Amino acid sequence: MTVAEAQLETYVADVVDAVTRVAPVAGAFVLGSALLGGFDAATSDLDVVIVVARPLGRDERGSVVEALEELASPVRRLELVVYAAGARPPAYELNYPDGDGEAPHWFVLDAAIAQERAVPLTGRPWRELFEPVSEAETRRAAQESLEWSAGRPANDEFARVNAVRARHYLEHGKWITKEEARA
Repeated sequence: MTVAEAQLETYVADVVDAVTRVAPVAGAFVLGSALLGGFDAATSDLDVVIVVARPLGRDERGSVVEALEELASPVRRLELVVYAAGARPPAYELNYPDGDGEAPHWFVLDAAIAQERAVPLTGRPWRELFEPVSEAETRRAAQESLEWSAGRPANDEFARVNAVRARHYLEHGKWITKEEARA
């Protein structure tokens, strides 16, 4: 294990601990490029999903945010979504740091990919914590993602890569990494 990998592993454990201090954690998962491949701490977001055993109160959400803000991050940006066990994405408890303004299709896509590939860092498997996202829901979310990308400026690299990935899923039923989409 490299120093960078050890720092990342410690950071993810610290993120899980920050949530555990507020509510019992039923499962924790790394998603995005850290799961699919192509993760680079300098340029990638670190996508983490934590499932708690019960819904969080407003003060508890605030406590989690405060704890996260105190952590020294070895990555460009942490994107954490906390769900209560049994929730159906996008019905999250906390979306850090973006809050409530994100389009629902992002959460559905993450859930679809996670149910296919995610391995728990701690706790129970994804499929035991969430109802499965259907192929129809995934296709609808991929189409919405494609439409979102079409509405972005032509020089938006994230939107361009997202569009390639969404098109590939819609045509082939399989997700490709951001690296593959850039090729």
